[in-house]
Amino acid sequence: MIRPVAHRLLLLRHCEAEPARGDEFGSAADQARPLTQAGHLMARRRGESMRRAGLVPDLVLCSPAMRTRQTYAGLLPFGEGARPEIRIEPTLYLAAPDELLARLRATSDSVHTILLVGHNPGLPALARYLNGVERALDSDFALGTLATFQVEVEERESIALTWKALGPRTAWLESFSQN
Repeated sequence: MIRPVAHRLLLLRHCEAEPARGDEFGSAADQARPLTQAGHLMARRRGESMRRAGLVPDLVLCSPAMRTRQTYAGLLPFGEGARPEIRIEPTLYLAAPDELLARLRATSDSVHTILLVGHNPGLPALARYLNGVERALDSDFALGTLATFQVEVEERESIALTWKALGPRTAWLESFSQN
């Protein structure tokens, strides 16, 4: 028996961060950039909107950059009893869309909702690849943008092929919210 199964993918660009210091360049300096006060407020508001919408991830994949980790922290709590697994993964820092896709495809099929907290240009490029039809996805994500997708796959005898099957036009935009 084959029947459709829906999973969710949440793509969140980090919130507003401090600019790099004038004399500091390179990856380490960029990764150390914290959120501004406005960025912390933006993250808290994004968390409130996620709670109102009932968006609770099972797994959080987060870039190791300070601004992405602080964005994630600002979302908390997701709700009573919610305890998503969080993975801070170095390969997600400024990752290209194919790297993000490979990471998502490696996710256990038992995970139903993934929150990926990352950066431009990788996140919006991934969104366009997975969806391919929504005009809202035609440009980079503004700071704090959340794109929520329903991922439909087939289930055969209770074995979901969800994340391994991600590809073009397998994710349907449910909501697109910019701060």
